[in-house]
Amino acid sequence: MGTTPTIAFLVLAVATLVAMPHASAAVTVRDLGTLPGYTWSEALGINAAGQIVGTSGDMESQSRPFLWDDGVMTNLGTLGGTRGTAHDISNTGLIVGESEDATHTMHAFVWESGAMTDLGPGVAFAVNDAGQAVGCGYPTSPSPPCHAVLWQAGQMTDLGTLGGRSGSAYGINSAGQIVGSSLAPDGFMHAFLWHDGTMTDLGGLPGYQFSVAWDINRAGQVVGSSYGNDGTTHAVLWANGAVQDLGNLGGRAATAFAINDRGQVVGISFSADGQSRPFLWQDGVMTVLPTPGDAGGPASDINEARQVVGGRYLYAPGATAEGPPAGTAFSVAAIGLGVATFAFYQARRNFRPRKSPNRR
Repeated sequence: MGTTPTIAFLVLAVATLVAMPHASAAVTVRDLGTLPGYTWSEALGINAAGQIVGTSGDMESQSRPFLWDDGVMTNLGTLGGTRGTAHDISNTGLIVGESEDATHTMHAFVWESGAMTDLGPGVAFAVNDAGQAVGCGYPTSPSPPCHAVLWQAGQMTDLGTLGGRSGSAYGINSAGQIVGSSLAPDGFMHAFLWHDGTMTDLGGLPGYQFSVAWDINRAGQVVGSSYGNDGTTHAVLWANGAVQDLGNLGGRAATAFAINDRGQVVGISFSADGQSRPFLWQDGVMTVLPTPGDAGGPASDINEARQVVGGRYLYAPGATAEGPPAGTAFSVAAIGLGVATFAFYQARRNFRPRKSPNRR
């Protein structure tokens, strides 16, 4: 991202969540901690076994991808540089992400059984159980814009674009269906679905200007965001050829980051008072998830056990989640913050090779 994210993001593990409007089941919080010698951590992915991956750093020039498993956080190392992030983990234990090399260029990696393999310049954002990884890479040369790519069996496949110059893939399911966003001829990013060599524009809500698809489940349901000409960002679900607005928590910006095979969706939404809130959406109801100290932030991933990740905390039954604040007028400043936050998370998922010591 262009700026340093708040370290109070969540790793939420919710054992049971009830489908009540704006309320979640009781949970307690467990701090996942940080890697030794570091001061912050951010979790980004979780698999069926509850293994968590993300990044931990010192708020300056150092960060390392980590694997958290049953209370133990392991440093996965780097490709020779000072920064790295693990974005996703498969149910088979494959981990993908990005790491600087010795020249401070970001490279995509896959990590398995203690070994990190360099996939070349770019970022790997997601991996399935078949070992197919997707992200943003350079099929020809690092000098052109980044393209959505698929890595499998040691080969990189360029997924193409929707007519623009660049794009990135963010999610892949067990069937090899891939989602992401690509520049289109109108100059805006459009959400796409790629399958069997064909990239399809998913469009967005009526009057949308740009859209992005973050994740896809086994049934082919896709979640992401659609920004409309009303000046608001909407969390959306694409299913059965239609796009559905998932609503919000009273504010004017929301985005959905992940969906599990149960059709449960997690993401971030601004409330009417301008606070960012992690949410769980299921059966038409958006539920606020609690954050320690009312810090806010996103929910980034969800597994089949309804464990949700997004920062350095693990939630289990025991405390009561808050409801959203009462509806009030949304200030101009909050609107700007909402739009900026969406752009912030979009930028984090788009590869920008750089030599700055600032973390992503």
